Amino acid sequence: MRSLFFRIFVSFLGATVLISVLLLVLALTTDPQRIVFAPHEERLARIGKAMLDAYRTAGSAALQEIERTQERKEEIPAVLFRNSEGSLSGREVPPLVRRLAAKAAVTGERQVQKGPHAPPLIATPLGDGYVLVAVVPPPSPLEVFFNPYGLTLRVGAVFLVTGLISWLLARSLSAPVRMLRNATQQLASGDLSVRVGPSLEASRDETAELGRDIDRMAERIGDLLSSQRRLLRDISHELRSPLARLNVAIGLARQKAGAEEQGSLDRMEREAERLNDLIGELLTLALLESDARGIERVPVDLQSLVREIVEDADFEARVANRRVRVAQDEPVVVAGVYELLRRAIENVVRNAARFTAESTDVEVRLSRSDGPSGPAARISVRDRGPGVPEESLEKLFEPFYRVADARDRSSGGTGLGLAITQRAIKLHGGTVRASNTPGGGMDVVLELPC
Repeated sequence: MRSLFFRIFVSFLGATVLISVLLLVLALTTDPQRIVFAPHEERLARIGKAMLDAYRTAGSAALQEIERTQERKEEIPAVLFRNSEGSLSGREVPPLVRRLAAKAAVTGERQVQKGPHAPPLIATPLGDGYVLVAVVPPPSPLEVFFNPYGLTLRVGAVFLVTGLISWLLARSLSAPVRMLRNATQQLASGDLSVRVGPSLEASRDETAELGRDIDRMAERIGDLLSSQRRLLRDISHELRSPLARLNVAIGLARQKAGAEEQGSLDRMEREAERLNDLIGELLTLALLESDARGIERVPVDLQSLVREIVEDADFEARVANRRVRVAQDEPVVVAGVYELLRRAIENVVRNAARFTAESTDVEVRLSRSDGPSGPAARISVRDRGPGVPEESLEKLFEPFYRVADARDRSSGGTGLGLAITQRAIKLHGGTVRASNTPGGGMDVVLELPC
């Protein structure tokens, strides 16, 4: 196994050594003279050839004429020397110029003399002892920066190369981490089918081992959840048969019982109905947990559906001195399963009607909004009840979760209504969230893509 620590250590050590070697090579190969000479190299070569041809052809007089013409046109004063002799044109020059020419003639190499307050002097050997000495203007900052023989541009190239190497190194080290992070986010969102082991097979380091551990964890969690859903579904189905027989037995007993026993039989029948409702909700939850995406979807008119649900809930709520009304509605159509959508919205509305304070209204709003992912239907159900603690808002949609056991049991709730709502809305690609409202009460918002 290739250790991740070893890869990081060797990579950074190799990058450091490479940068050090490149900087050393650049420092040793940088030629300060070329910085001054390079911008004028072609011009000086042309001037030197012209002056040397004129001297060899017509002597000092022609050379003097060339020097005067060159100074007027080229704006670069130049003098031709040979070995340690003076100027071949007879021109008087400072001792510094003669010494520079003599040194270039002896060494055969170009000489540059840079003074703090004077333009640079360049002595260029022309062969056969001839030396051209010229006064050139100092290089501009741009010429210094872009000169290929200077240190600035070459150091910039080094940093460009090392920056590219560092980027590739950082990318290679962070890519598996990003992959693992994406996988854990998908697992957290409920997608237990995600696997990262095959994508990290080539790494064979600690990240690959972590990826395989995550895959095993996801597989184990998926098996446990599947077993739980299957057990829930099987138990619900098995309870239906004895419950049906119990209802038959209650009916037979009611025929033979007298008036005194009718009260007990009524109580038994109510409890059997509650048990039947609970089993129905369990089966619905099991269906939604199975992520049944193959079910057929049809256009559903939410406006008429919401009005129908509100009308039924208001009829029942008036008995307890409460009301349910539509505060806003717009024509909205979504693609979905009618019964699942009805169950999801009805659970929220009935839950709000159950917990709103007496003599208050439950307000239901249906609107259409345009979000980043396209148009969506927004259903808001607000009650005037006591609300719930902030830490319990996210847990409201978990199966069998109760904020207070006494409150839910006294109201006849099973703890499955909001769980069914959340699964049904999620199955339709929507979201549901709950929040406490200022002044008391709770607002549950369902959003569905249109």
